[in-house]
Amino acid sequence: MQRSSSISSSSSMHRRLAVTVATSRKCSFFQWYDPEPPARYSDVIRRLLEMNECIRSENTELKKTRQELLDELRRLQQSVHETRAELEAVIAASTAMEDNMLASVATTRRRGVVIIVMISVIVLLIFFFD
Repeated sequence: MQRSSSISSSSSMHRRLAVTVATSRKCSFFQWYDPEPPARYSDVIRRLLEMNECIRSENTELKKTRQELLDELRRLQQSVHETRAELEAVIAASTAMEDNMLASVATTRRRGVVIIVMISVIVLLIFFFD
């Protein structure tokens, strides 16, 4: 019985360690062998994780700011709606007041005309009967 071992590379990151036994039976034993990555890899991975955490934190802040802006927009829209309703009510009241004033002016003119006619009649009667 003869034993041998081999390392085959299935990818650049993992290697398979297999043991072959020279017998009539085939051995199916294998174990992944991953060598220790270079220190530079650990440093790069650490910085990437830190960057990822910063991005997540910034994203959370942006979501919070977005929500605050949406809330402010809703408040402003509500304020615009209320102000518009108030303006429409003021315009309606102003229009009604203007209509009343115009009606009052027309009535006053008619009364003025009647008064002038009456004064004219009185003056004519005074001159005519004198």
